[in-house]
Amino acid sequence: MTLSELPIDDGWGKDVIVNWKMFDEFEANKTFWTDSNGLEMQQRWHGYHPEFKRHFEKNNISDSYYPVSTAIAMRDIQKKL
Repeated sequence: MTLSELPIDDGWGKDVIVNWKMFDEFEANKTFWTDSNGLEMQQRWHGYHPEFKRHFEKNNISDSYYPVSTAIAMRDIQKKL
């Protein structure tokens, strides 16, 4: 993946959005981990937030946004470590 250079000397903040597509039968079981403060990785599930008591609508884009300023990780559950 290649990311073009972002101008940082213009005095404006930037939000970068990345859309992931997995190929070669990568299976993450809708599970991934994010870190937005450098302290610990938080386990996440696509379309599920344990702190909210409502059901998410299918394909609601805002349900899939997570702040990630440090790291994001996924594991292929089909491959043995």
